[in-house]
Amino acid sequence: MESKTVETPTAHERLEQLGARALSDAELVAVLLGPTAGANNVRDAAIRLLDERPLPEIAWASTDDLRQMTGIGPARAAALVAAFELGRRGAWAPPKRGERLQDPARVYELLRDVAHAEREQFHVVLLDVRCRLIKTAKISEGSLTQCPVAPRDVLREALRVGAHGVIFAHNHPSGSADPSPEDHDLTERLRAASELVGLTARDHLIVASGGYYSFVEAGRWRR
Repeated sequence: MESKTVETPTAHERLEQLGARALSDAELVAVLLGPTAGANNVRDAAIRLLDERPLPEIAWASTDDLRQMTGIGPARAAALVAAFELGRRGAWAPPKRGERLQDPARVYELLRDVAHAEREQFHVVLLDVRCRLIKTAKISEGSLTQCPVAPRDVLREALRVGAHGVIFAHNHPSGSADPSPEDHDLTERLRAASELVGLTARDHLIVASGGYYSFVEAGRWRR
């Protein structure tokens, strides 16, 4: 009798049979990479990709970053970026204009994309007299480790739109939200400048891939 070779189901087949939650990270990535080079090559490419970078980094990587990795061309990079972005849009519910923003955790949700930026950025969250969200504004972008800002630049947009309150925010690309001595100094300078022009400074958040730091929650916000 001839022996029959039992073929291992592909990631696509397992997805159809068992659903997405039954698949491993590597299998899910293999589905995104597509069957263009054969099942084994796709599986190997997925495993190599996850060996080179952890999944959270892949989820926020740009197409240019992904294309530098083994086995990832333009089409595969685009598929990965698009899939993770769709996932964020489906699961992420950031505050909308008009929502009251008094919880630092909600401010972090508003700025989650900033938390994963590759360079340090400084943003302001503008609020009306009832602490309702008006808009966010990006003030400046710097390097991997710093983003110099001047109080007049930070407050200009708030004054232009007639905001009552403002929340300062910047990211740490390092992944750690712990404040530096410079962050503490900047916070006090911005608070003093806000008082001079009649704005209510409500908090300063440092956001990062590992979480956030709120000067108010940490008790570092002088009342």
